[in-house]
Amino acid sequence: MLRILLANFLVQILPLVLIAGGIVLVVKSRRESTWRRYLGISLVSFPVGIFVYIIAGIAAAAIRGDGHFYSVPFGGYSVSDNLAIGASIVIWIALVFFSLAVLLRRKP
Repeated sequence: MLRILLANFLVQILPLVLIAGGIVLVVKSRRESTWRRYLGISLVSFPVGIFVYIIAGIAAAAIRGDGHFYSVPFGGYSVSDNLAIGASIVIWIALVFFSLAVLLRRKP
């Protein structure tokens, strides 16, 4: 029972808490220091980057006409390679981070 609750927390609640905490930090840092803004962007980009990685893998498999998950940009169909999956997820998180940093930059 505890394992089920922990799994539900990690999959459903924790990403929402990270996104909400990141949004609060970004909004509060509009007039303050930049480290809070980047911390908020990091908190938001972690779950969003993983979600975008999953969506990109499903979309790539659909475009290729296959029914298997396709790890974008590394790994391909061999999703048993943890290094390729980890590198792909880190790239997607970084892309989301830099996209949000550009979109949420301070205007003079």
